[in-house]
Amino acid sequence: MVETFVKHWPAEVPLLLYHEGFEPPLNPGRIEPHDLIETCPELASFKSRHALNPRARGELLPWSRLRLGPLSLPLPVRTRKGKYRWDAIRFAHKTFAIFDAARRTGADALIWIDADTRFFADVSLDELEALTPANSAASCLKRPVFSECGFVVYNLRHPQTRQLLDEFEAMYTGDLLFAEREYHDSYLFDVVCKRAQARGAYIHDIAEGAGRYAKHVLINSRLGRFMDHMKGNRKVDGRSRDDDLVVKRDEAYWQQPE
Repeated sequence: MVETFVKHWPAEVPLLLYHEGFEPPLNPGRIEPHDLIETCPELASFKSRHALNPRARGELLPWSRLRLGPLSLPLPVRTRKGKYRWDAIRFAHKTFAIFDAARRTGADALIWIDADTRFFADVSLDELEALTPANSAASCLKRPVFSECGFVVYNLRHPQTRQLLDEFEAMYTGDLLFAEREYHDSYLFDVVCKRAQARGAYIHDIAEGAGRYAKHVLINSRLGRFMDHMKGNRKVDGRSRDDDLVVKRDEAYWQQPE
């Protein structure tokens, strides 16, 4: 992601690169490296606090539940949903980087981008501005179950964004996330966004509804005009699959064979 970011993003936009266990590439003025553990002591505290907690690692899955109208009845079997949904420690690395970056930057907007992405076309400042409407507290890729958080924009000039981020961080620092149905970052992001919306905040859907019918929502949104996201086992192939696309894409990148 780093190389293609430097190649295709405006020079005015720096990359705050949070790293752990490797030496980041040096590119003064474009890349601002931060050792994740050194800059995020609350992450180290969270990991230490739950080092022996199987619930925090997705090792003790919740009971399945039978829903009958307003009733939710526990069943004597564990859920078969993916364990990643309850792996709080895994996704805490991502969220604490966001919390630190939001405090550190003086920019108008903070964009989180997953590392398993590739940019294949230039990204203009006008495009970035379109992703962050002035009246939005945050912009994401909405889906019916939970949002895709491989690309999220936080509007740091919006009066409600700081409270949203504070409540998001408190999920971890106060261990409040264990009261939620799932513990991964996307589910918790949606929880705090719904609270913000209840206070009148607007959360912009970058996908413009595509998440209702596209399982791989990022590449089927406007973001697919300039980037790919190698989610899950797509990392092995080095790109998304042809059958991930449900919208017509004319960009040269998508015309290449898998």
